[in-house]
Parts: sequence; C-alpha cells; structure tokens
Amino acid sequence: MEPRTTPSPAAPEGTAAAAAPSPRAEAAATPWHAKPTDVVLAALETSPDGLTDAEARRRLAQNGPNELASKPPKTLGAMVREQLGDPMVLILVVAAVLSALLREWAEAGIIFAIVVVNAVIGIVQERKAQSSLEALRSLSAPTARVVRGGAEEILPARDLVLGDVVLLDDGSMVPADLRLLDSASLRAQEASLTGESVPSEKDADAAVAPGAPLGDRSTMAFATSIVTGGRGRGVVTATGMGTEVGQIAGLLEGDEELDTPLKRKLASFGKLLTIVGVAAALAVVAIGLAYGRPFVPLLLLAVSLAISVIPESLPATATIVMALGVQRMARHEALVRRLPAVETLGGATVICTDKTGTLTENRMSVVRVALGPDLDRGAAQEPAAALAAHPALFGDLAFVAALCNDASFAEGEEAPGAAVNGGAEGERGPTEGGRPPAAADGTAAPDTVIGDPTEGALLVMARDIGVDPAALRASYPRLAERPFDSDRKRMATVHEREGQVVAAVKGALDGLLPRCAFVMDDDGPRPITDDDRAHALEVAARLSDEALRVLAFATRALPAVPGDEEDIERELVLVGLVGMMDPPRPDVRTAVDTCRTAGVRTVMITGDHAATARAIGEELDIYRPGDLVVTGEELEEMDDAALDDAVRRASVFARVSPYHKLRIVRALKHDGEVTAMTGDGVNDAPALKAADIGVAMGITGTDVAKDAADMVLLDDRFTTIVYAVREGRRVHRNIQKVVQFLVADNLAEIVVLLAAVALNWNAPLTAVMILWVNLATATLPALALGVEPASRHIMEHPPLRAGTLLEGRQARRVVFQGLFVAAFALLAFVVGREAGGDAVGRTMAFGVLAFSQVLRAVNQRSDTDPVWDREGGRNPQLVWAVAASTALMLVVLLVPPVREAFGGAAMDAWQWATVLGLAFLSLVQTEAAKAIGRWRARRGQGTAGLQG
Repeated sequence: MEPRTTPSPAAPEGTAAAAAPSPRAEAAATPWHAKPTDVVLAALETSPDGLTDAEARRRLAQNGPNELASKPPKTLGAMVREQLGDPMVLILVVAAVLSALLREWAEAGIIFAIVVVNAVIGIVQERKAQSSLEALRSLSAPTARVVRGGAEEILPARDLVLGDVVLLDDGSMVPADLRLLDSASLRAQEASLTGESVPSEKDADAAVAPGAPLGDRSTMAFATSIVTGGRGRGVVTATGMGTEVGQIAGLLEGDEELDTPLKRKLASFGKLLTIVGVAAALAVVAIGLAYGRPFVPLLLLAVSLAISVIPESLPATATIVMALGVQRMARHEALVRRLPAVETLGGATVICTDKTGTLTENRMSVVRVALGPDLDRGAAQEPAAALAAHPALFGDLAFVAALCNDASFAEGEEAPGAAVNGGAEGERGPTEGGRPPAAADGTAAPDTVIGDPTEGALLVMARDIGVDPAALRASYPRLAERPFDSDRKRMATVHEREGQVVAAVKGALDGLLPRCAFVMDDDGPRPITDDDRAHALEVAARLSDEALRVLAFATRALPAVPGDEEDIERELVLVGLVGMMDPPRPDVRTAVDTCRTAGVRTVMITGDHAATARAIGEELDIYRPGDLVVTGEELEEMDDAALDDAVRRASVFARVSPYHKLRIVRALKHDGEVTAMTGDGVNDAPALKAADIGVAMGITGTDVAKDAADMVLLDDRFTTIVYAVREGRRVHRNIQKVVQFLVADNLAEIVVLLAAVALNWNAPLTAVMILWVNLATATLPALALGVEPASRHIMEHPPLRAGTLLEGRQARRVVFQGLFVAAFALLAFVVGREAGGDAVGRTMAFGVLAFSQVLRAVNQRSDTDPVWDREGGRNPQLVWAVAASTALMLVVLLVPPVREAFGGAAMDAWQWATVLGLAFLSLVQTEAAKAIGRWRARRGQGTAGLQG
C-alpha cells in the first residue's frame, strides 16, 4: 500500500509555514476569475493605464522576477552516499574491511573493486539531468507588451509584476496569469495546460463561478498559453511560481523521487540478505567458539560467509539486462530515460492515459455532414456518403466553410483542385467526378494548419473534395466581415461571386437557426418550416450526444457591400451542419484490448468534457457498461477513502486539473496498483513523475512532460506501449531467472559453510573460491539469461504483483535447488577429504558448486519447459556463456599456479568423475521438479501459471 498525502501547490519561496503569506501567495490563492474587473484592479492597486515605473520596480524587488524557481542538482557526494547505503553494498564493504585487517589483501582488493564498479554504474544512471524546471522556464514568454503609466512598451517577461497591464494579440504567448480587462474574439490554445484540443474562448465580461475548473475560466489567460485569435488586455494576477504553470513546477520540485517496484524489491531483498548474513556470521562465530576454535580463523570464515550471502554480480547484471531491454525498445520507438522503467512497465496493472494527442490524433476532423435533404430525414452522414448523395450541396457547404474561415495551410500544404462554383454560370459542385485529388503516393495530402484547429478541419474537408482554399479566396476576396464573438456565436464574411455580393456565415446552430428564413435543397433554396427547424435541432442534438462539436453554415445574397453597422446575418439560407471531433488513433482500440487481455486496465484522464471523454472511451472500449465517469468537480468533493473506491470502478476521469491527476495516481498506488501514466502536456508532468512509470509522447509532447517521464514514445503511438509492456515483462521475467540462478548457488554456499561449522569441520571453501563462483562462473550465464526470448504466453497472464523479486513458488524452487547443491558439495568435500585431505575436499566441493551452477543455467531458461524444448526461441548467447564459464573453471582446476592460489589441489580421474556426476545430478533434480509442476498444471491448474 502506497502512503500518500493530498497534493497542494508548493509554498512560495521565502515564506515559512507560520509566517504571513506574501503578496504573491495571496494573489495566487485569490479566485480572480470570479471577480469584476474593477474589484480586481482595486485589489491589485493598479489601473487600466498600468503601474508607474517606480511602483513596478518596488514590486519587482518585493516579489522577485517572473520566473520559475530552480532546484539545485543532487551532488556527487549525495549520490555516493546513496550507493554505499545499500544493504548489500554495506555487507561487501564490511567484508572488505575485515579482510584488509586480517591482511587478506587479495580478497580485500577484489571486494573493494566490486563495490567501486557497482557504485560507478549507479552514479552514471543517477546523473541523468533533472531538467523539468528548466524546460518549464523555456516555455515562459521572453518578452511582453506592457502598459505602464499609460504608454505601451516591450519588456522582458521576467520583469512583470502583479498589477502590470499586458496586451495580447494573435500568436503571442501569455507571459503570466492574467485577469482579462477586455477581449475581442480572443481565443487561447491551452491544451498543454488543460488537455483540451480546441482553443478556449475568452470573455472578459463572462460570469464565472469561483470553483470553476481551469478550462472553464474564460475570464483568465494563463501563462505559457498561446493566443490563436483575437486580441485582449489583462492585468497580471500571478507571476513565477504563483502561476498555474508555476504551481505545476512546485509539484515537480516538491514531489519526492518515488521508488519503482524494482527498487522496492531490491531493497527488500537486500534487507533479507543482510539479516541472513549477519545471523549466519554470528552463528559461525558462536558455534566455532563453542568448539574451542581460534578466533581469527573463525573471523575469516565469517567473512567468507558474508561474501557468500551477497550475489555480487546481481546489481550489475540487472542493470545490463535492463540496458539491453532499453536498446530493444529504442528500436521500436520507445525511448527509456531511466533504466528501472523497463522492468516497472512490465509489472504495470493500470495505464492512466491522457486523451488529447495520446488516444486521439490531436487534430479536429469533420466526421459527420448533414445537408438540407439529410435534415428532412433527421440524419447525418459520413462526409464521403454526403458527397456522393449531394455533390452540389456539398460544394455550397465547402464554399462557405473555406471562405468564412481565418485558418490557413502551412506553405506548400494546399492541394490543387478547382474552386467550388468557379466555373460557368449555373455550375455548383466539386471537381469532375466528385473525387478529391490524392497525393503522389495515393495518400491524402498533408494538413498542417495555421490557426484555429476547428477552422483547420473545415479547410481539410474542403480540400478533400478538390477545393483549393487559397485559390478560392483569391477568386472571391473578402470584402467585409463580422468576426466571431461569444455573444452572437457566429462569424460572417462577405464576398463577390459572379457579380453578386454574398455573405458566408457559420456558427453554433442555436445562434444561427433563428436567423434562417430558407433551407438549401438539391433544387435550390426554399422557405424553412418549423419541421425543418425541429429536424435540424434533432440532428444537432444527436451529434452532440456523440461528443461531436456541431457547426451550422448559411449564406445570403446581399444588394451591396454592407456597412459596418448593417445586419447581414438575417434571412439566411441554411446550407447544412457538420460534426467534428478529435478522432481516436485507429490502432488504439486494438492496443487497449491487448492490454486488457494482459490484465492491464486502461483509464482515461482528461481535461475535456465528460460527454466527449465518455464517447471516446466507448469507441476505444476503455469505457464499458457499469464503469464510472468521474468529473473534476465530483472528485473535488471526494475524500481519500471515496477516491480509493472510485478509482477501482472508474475508467474515465473528465474535466480534471493537474492536482486531480496527481490524486488519482496516488490513489491507485495506495490501492496497490503499479501505475503507468501517459501524457504529453504540461499538466501531465506531476502525475508522470509521481507514477511508477511516466510515459510521454515524443512528437506532440512538451519538453516538460518528456523530462518528467521515465519513457518517451518517439512515434506517439499507443500501440508502442503494448510492445513496451511486453518487453518490460520479458525483462522482469529474465531478472527473476537471473535472481533464481544466482541465489540458489549463494544459498548452497551458506549451507555448506554453516554445516561445516556445525560439524566442527575445517572450512570447505575459501573466500576466493566463493568470489570466483559468484563472479567468474556466474556472471556470463546470468547475462545470457537476461536476454532470454519472451515466452509466447507472456501477454496472456495478469501482471506480477509480488512484493519481492521472487514469487512464492520461485522462492521454494530456489531453496530446494540450493539445498540439493549444498548436499552434493558437502558429499564431495567428505569424499575428497577422505581421499587426499582438506585441499582435495575443498577442490571437489568447489568444482561441484561451479559446474552445477553452469549446468543450471541451461535449465533455468524456463520454470516449466524441459531443457530440450524451450518454446520461446533459441538463445545462442547462453551456449557461448556456458562454454566460457566452463573454460574459466578448467583454468583454475588444471593450471597448477592458479589452482594453488585458490587453495586447491589436483584431482585424479575418479575424483573428476565424482565432481561431474554430482554436478549433473543438480540438473536432474531441477528437471524432475519441472515435470512434477507440469503434471500438476495438467491436472487442474491449467496454463495460467506457465509463464516461461
């Protein structure tokens, strides 16, 4: 169970908990979005003409610059202390010190070298730059248009203070959090902060509730958002760490580096080994003293025992296994920034994913069209079907959609085609045959759009039926316009078409339908009836229920170019409706289903509206009947216990803030889930960092999200996560194989030494022999096991939820293997001692331990499959590793100077046969245990446990 606290914004720098809040802190906590502008100006002691330069300088000195606080990097000394604080490393350090005190210089040098190598590997991984705050700082606008003393000037954004008046226009980045004083058709792209793909409409005079979610605060403009249209003026209400982005930075800075499951398992395993090692060493000394043995030899034996407890090659081997997994994942577009993320993803039980840009394509697209005759039937069609049924009417729709539009394609993006209604008199419709032009490779032309994504989707729709928006606009230039505003909910432009002045109008149906007097049919305009209006509203309601954004289009012939005050939005001809959405990525549903088969639950967490999120969730099979959809407002009312219950049943969270996401992730972890979080925006960064593994999008993701994440999907494809989960499981399973392989022999060494002391024998193994078995003959096979191919069943069983490196059945298998090998080694020691003394006995025990370990590497490939039938695939690296380890062992046993340095002796042919025979029996024992397990599985347990 994961402990957690309710997240809260970071305290402003320079203030103590008990001290009075600073002006910056008070400003950040005030609901400016709900206050009238005159109240805001009075509270900030400013005016529409801005601050004086002197007052601005005073406030800057008092509150500090408009920038994000930086966090000092971890020092090298701190990293070294962390590495040396590991329980397994501490045992090795103590063993090395004791060896040095006893003048066993070779042993001390070898052990110290092991400690240094492991520490260097750990420090290199720790020195990955923690640059989330630097990325956030790079998002800050470098300059700002400011009104001071009634005069406009351009200042560095870091010099802004509370009460400054800032001017906004199309394309500018908002330099601080602003309460808007006035606005004209102002829209801001806040997707990286709120998760909404559509720009937010801003209105300085709107009435907003104090508790409104971030995405509904239309009277505010937030730092780092981009103005996509219109203009505005606002007063600074928060700077630096007090802004919404600054509070996210505070969460990133304040959130502790949380352990991954692998770290927790290694820590638990290390503590267990520490207890075993200390207990065994004390037992050796106590038993030896009871037998009257000298203290110094007993201390040497205790050192040997301490060394035998530690699988010295495990940390380095686990690191290398994960690094190889990183390389394989990089070849499949998954870039892992932190090694433990590989294993952690394999154990993930829940994937919390953002909607915009992750499950969807992060672009608006027209998916339904309802023209005049369709309205009579109360139905909308897909664009291709509507084009085939009513090509001329679709041409009229494209005419209005492309001209009443402020977006454009990036240079070189617009496809060639004929302009609608650009031919001889009476022609209406798309290019010949009604087919849109294709790119040279047969795919649709690219659609990089500059401007509002909704208007960009209309340009793509027009282009896809053969209309070149640029050519259309050149043929029919804009003569007048009525910009969109949130009161009228309409936009109108005026053009001359074949000598006739016409208006093109688009907007929300509820604002446009009352202005329509006619409806366009295949035969031309006809008077609109009450039934027509009812049908149009019915179609719009149905499209809205499908979470589509609905726009209506109309036209009107004018007697002349209108004046500025003339009402041109009346007696309109309704042409049709379109429904748009940010479409799901086509391969996501399959990926979600694969995750469900693998026992991994997918949860959508988005800033979008509940209806939209639920519709996307149903389409992708994330949301199913009986699941909960929880909104940010509902979550705000939940205490931790209620949220714990909700996260078990909810598959969709909508209209959530960054703090909500963090609470959700922590609730899931508190419930025992191993949580992966995917995302691409600034708002995802705290949850990415708090999750067991954060997964950022590489193409659409912000620098903040990438730097906070453990893994980056270079292709932004949700399906890459499926491969990553599979590869993570493979790494996790292979690390388990390595642990089983190493620990079984370590256990055998402990039993051999303890048994010898209990029986008052001389030591059957020297410390150098133990180190050689643990390093020379174990490391290469362990590395080869780390690249073992995945089992074919690896994505057909639930994630592993074990709190330790080994599950119960695996731990039992290790114990039995260790006891069998220990028994064979002790038998070899007795036989050799009787035949030629302690030196021969040590050599035979040494040989049994080493060769049995090499042979067990072969049958350690699978816990279920026999050694001759591995279903996952071949592993040639293991063959070479076994051969190399055998050769190294033969050098020690056959080369006299080396053999003498290890404290061994020559063996005759009969003794060699005994050593090899006893080593082979360990292979037989393991295969017999596998056969019993397969027999039990066939009797009633099925294949659920056969994970390879």
